[in-house]
Amino acid sequence: MTKTDPALKLEIRKDPKGEKLLLLLSGIFSAKTSGDVWQESMTLLQTAKPRELVLDVSGLTYCDMAGIGLIRDLKASQESARAAFQVLGLRPDLQTLFDFVNRRSAQEVSSKPPARVGFFESFGKSVVQLRDDFFGQITFVGEVVSQMFNAILHPGTVRWKDVWVFIEKGGANAMPLIMMAGFLIGVIMAFQSALPLKQMGSDVFVANVVAFAVLRELGPLITAIILAGRTGSAIAAEIGTMKINEEVNALTTMGLEPVRFLVISRMLGIVFLAPLLTVVSDFFGMLGGAIVFQSFGYSSATYLNQITSTVDLGDVLGGIFKAIPFAIAIGGIGCLRGLQTKTGASAVGESTTSSVVTGMVMIIILDGVISAIYYALGI
Repeated sequence: MTKTDPALKLEIRKDPKGEKLLLLLSGIFSAKTSGDVWQESMTLLQTAKPRELVLDVSGLTYCDMAGIGLIRDLKASQESARAAFQVLGLRPDLQTLFDFVNRRSAQEVSSKPPARVGFFESFGKSVVQLRDDFFGQITFVGEVVSQMFNAILHPGTVRWKDVWVFIEKGGANAMPLIMMAGFLIGVIMAFQSALPLKQMGSDVFVANVVAFAVLRELGPLITAIILAGRTGSAIAAEIGTMKINEEVNALTTMGLEPVRFLVISRMLGIVFLAPLLTVVSDFFGMLGGAIVFQSFGYSSATYLNQITSTVDLGDVLGGIFKAIPFAIAIGGIGCLRGLQTKTGASAVGESTTSSVVTGMVMIIILDGVISAIYYALGI
């Protein structure tokens, strides 16, 4: 009994007692030609139920995963019926592939469902992960400080071209967002402070509130948050992608230190960039407050007089100085999370999310510490 395909031929031989079944395959066994033969073989096996099945594939001129799949199904069907199975004429390369499929199938069948993780085990893993992350950050900070001193002592070792490119991407391209955010913050602060001040007949002090809040606090804070969400995440995603593509390992193999090659240029760029963007944010914040202040019936001269009577150069420089530790935290965390990127489809997304969240938390912590220092020093 034979079944013929234009490129595949199946010959079926049975012994008189029906205990042994021989299947002979010849021709080209591919996904396109295997449909009818696969169905015929499995149907015959279910109806005949032989105690021994012999599959002769020595006549095959070509075989892909469809043929391996049929052999695996025939073997599994015979094993489930506690019957014998034998393959003849399988080429060595196909035998290796067949053995690999068998091992994978056996692992899937024998694998047990993951055990439920208890509270204490989960808590312990979190503590260990936090400890490892803490020591990793300490090591990273040490490497960055060392390489930063080396860059200061030997400026020629810095890839200044990368620094200027980073400044352009993170600064010039972020300028419209910084302008809009600063302007809206000034407008919002003016409107919000006007309500209680009008009740006391002191709405002229709206300019004082806007100037003090924007120049000392909101200007650098809003700039840092935007940099953390935009630039910090971009740093983590860029370095994370390089980590997955083995480019970071390639640098190490070539004798180049990833911290000096990838981190220092970005750290220098964002430290140089943050104070400039803070000045832009302060200017547009004051501009937004001025427009609202004039809508209350006051002149621009009155607005400027109120500002100069409230803030001085120390307040302006104090706000700009805040941007520097903010920038160091954003750039360092973005680079660290990028270098810590693991393998997998979601690894870069996880690193990016972690850099943004950790960066914003660090900004708030640093802001509180710096504000306390300013208060203690009377700044």
